[in-house]
Parts: sequence; structure tokens; C-alpha cells
Amino acid sequence: MGELTAFLPLIEGQPRVLILGTFPSPVSREKREYYGNPRNQFWKIVFDAQNLVFDNPSYDEKKAALFKNGIALWDVIASCEADSALDTSIRNPVYNTRLPMFIAENKITAIFFNGGNAYRFCKRGIGTIDGMVLPSTSPANARLKYPDKLLLWSEALREALADR
Repeated sequence: MGELTAFLPLIEGQPRVLILGTFPSPVSREKREYYGNPRNQFWKIVFDAQNLVFDNPSYDEKKAALFKNGIALWDVIASCEADSALDTSIRNPVYNTRLPMFIAENKITAIFFNGGNAYRFCKRGIGTIDGMVLPSTSPANARLKYPDKLLLWSEALREALADR
């Protein structure tokens, strides 16, 4: 398998919050959508945290749910080789070294890592970026039940967006 490339940042307007993932899964790359695997709980958590109805929304509706609250998405790995959706399959990562400049240019005030692996890859390849590690929304993360993940994500987003 050859080198795989991540997506461009998902951004509109002046975001205040940046959510960082590790690298798009095969399903996400195939669909060309962040968190495209329907088993990934990311979009449901984003909707539920904002008290929005999650009724099979289109990708444009999903993006609008982020943008209306000044939330952007990106990944810490720009390209790599990978055999599966698991972060453990990532080989030869090329890190997204543009992240610090992106954060400064966009005046991002809150950064959330979608899982510990996103944080660890960031620290290893980019350096320490001040942010909060939240539970991974990946279907591979079964340590926490959905209500517990939702509570942690909701509290973090509510605090970050409090004076918006």
C-alpha cells in the first residue's frame, strides 16, 4: 500500500475551537468525509452536545453543525502508510507541522484531541500543543460507554464556547 494523504482542514469563518484527530480511516477516505465511518460516534456526539437532532444528517448538515459554533477539524498526521483504520497500523507518518501556524493564524482558543493517540502522535511529531485530550469517538474505543463520552465532550465544548 502506498502513501495515504489526509484531508485539508475543515474550517469556515473564524473558528475558536479546533478538534484534532489522528488520520482519516479507510471509510472516511473512501467517502471523502471526516469521521465517515457510521460506527464512529463523533458526529452524534457533536449533535447531541449542541442539543441538535441527529436524524441521518448529510455531510453538509454535519459541517454546518460545527461551523455555526466556530469549530474546525484537522488531523495531526498529514500522510502515512496504513493497513487498517486502527492507529496502530500507521507507519511512516509525516506530521502536520503546519498545525502551530494554523492555530496562531486562526486565533484558536481551545484545542481538543479526539483520543490519546491523536495527542501522542502530535507530541511525538509536532511538539506539545496545549489542548485537552477527550475520549476517542472511534468504534475501537469501547472503554467508555456513549453517555460517558458525551458528558465529557459536552462539558469541554460548553466551556470552550461559553461566551460565543
